[in-house]
Amino acid sequence: VAYSAASTIKIPIMASTFNHLSEPVPEQALTWMERMIDYSENPPADALMSTYLDAETGPLVVTQDLRDLGYQNTFLAGFFYSGAPLLQRFSTPANNRTDIYLDPDLYNQTVPSEIGDLLTRVYHCARGTLTQDMSAGMFSGSVSQIECRTMLDLLSKNKIGALIEAGLPPEGSAAHKHGWTSDLDGLLHTMSDAGVVSTPGGDYVLIIFINSTEQLVFSEGNWLFARLSQSIYNSYNIERQAAWLAN
Repeated sequence: VAYSAASTIKIPIMASTFNHLSEPVPEQALTWMERMIDYSENPPADALMSTYLDAETGPLVVTQDLRDLGYQNTFLAGFFYSGAPLLQRFSTPANNRTDIYLDPDLYNQTVPSEIGDLLTRVYHCARGTLTQDMSAGMFSGSVSQIECRTMLDLLSKNKIGALIEAGLPPEGSAAHKHGWTSDLDGLLHTMSDAGVVSTPGGDYVLIIFINSTEQLVFSEGNWLFARLSQSIYNSYNIERQAAWLAN
């Protein structure tokens, strides 16, 4: 299903930037990544793309990198700044479905399976356990194990106390990027969170996107994310269950 990616697209932006940089990575790039991931700021995302990818078509470079990894439904068609032009209109298998259509953003779309696969690659790249069935790996080796570890470190610093994080006990941690944005009607309709969760009973990638045709109240959406996160954590940690706190 095609969803508006909102700020979860910053995970591919980060990966694409590492793909086009040589080590050692410039401190300016790392600073912008931190602002983009940990503080979810848009100007640093634009700065990364315009400085290190292409000044005019940086978002399309990100999209092409995603295509090189085999992802057909995730794209970024413009910069984040207000009034940024639509650089290309993308038709994908997901946004051409006629049975389910969630009116996703023309500029910025993904499907949960592709963001999940990308995070799985980053995780295994960071651990040195990429397998042959991940044919493109992390851009055929142009992103190093150290760079993958840096990506997970940046995602781990994103502390919001909500969504996937809200369902985890102190023994668990999430390296994640959340996303939500108001639609043209000024209301919230889509919320998302994508991350690698580390727990005593095992690590896993968890991707949650929810959408409502009516107004999506953040507190209700957050409760759903937290309970889903808690349930999956508990399935990995049978002997060390996460207790639910009503507040």
